[in-house]
Amino acid sequence: MNKMNEGGRLARGLLALAAAVSCLIASPVRAAEVAGVKMDDEATLSGQPLVLNGLGLRSKMFIKVYVVGLYLPHRETLASEVLGMPGAKRVQLVMMRDVGAELLADNLSKGLADGTAKAELAQLQPRVESLKAVMRSVGEAHKGSRIQLDYLPGVGTRVSLDGKTIGSDIPGEDFYRALLRIWIGEAVGSKPLKAELLGLPRT
Repeated sequence: MNKMNEGGRLARGLLALAAAVSCLIASPVRAAEVAGVKMDDEATLSGQPLVLNGLGLRSKMFIKVYVVGLYLPHRETLASEVLGMPGAKRVQLVMMRDVGAELLADNLSKGLADGTAKAELAQLQPRVESLKAVMRSVGEAHKGSRIQLDYLPGVGTRVSLDGKTIGSDIPGEDFYRALLRIWIGEAVGSKPLKAELLGLPRT
C-alpha cells in the first residue's frame, strides 16, 4: 500500500511539473513599457533571438515624438561594444504623434550627419539619400505606427512600417553603425535617452 501511495504521489508530482513547464512554454513574451507604449522583451530577426536592451521616450520641446527600443543579440551597457557587436539588431520606433515623412527623413539624416565624421559621411551619403527616399515613400507616420530599422547580417538595413517592408535594403554594416550613433553615439540629441537604451540610469 505504501508503495502504491508513493507511486501516486510521484505521478501527481510529475503531472504538476509537466503542467508548470507547459505554462512556462505557453506564457507570452513579457513586455516593457514607456509612456504607455509596450515593447516585447524578446524578438527574432533573421533567425537570431534578440533581447530588448533598453527603451525610452524621445521628445522635443516637451512634445512626445516617439518611443524607441534597441534590440541586440545580448544585453550591453557600453555604446562602443554595441556599435561593434556582430549579428542582427533592431531599432524600433513607435510614433507618439503624426509626423510627416519629409520631417522624419530630415531628422534621421541630421542625426546621421551629427554623429558621423565628414570623411565617413561622404562615403555614406548615397545610402543616406536612399534612406531618405525610403522614409519619404511612407507619406506620413501616424501616431501608433511602428517603424523598424533592422540590420540583417550579409544583407544590410531593412526598413519596415507596421510589419511591411518599405523600399529596398540598404547595404553595409557601416551604415547601420552610423544609424545607431543617432541614439547611442557621442553627439546624441538626448543623453538621457542614450542611457535608457543602454540599460543605464538616466543622466
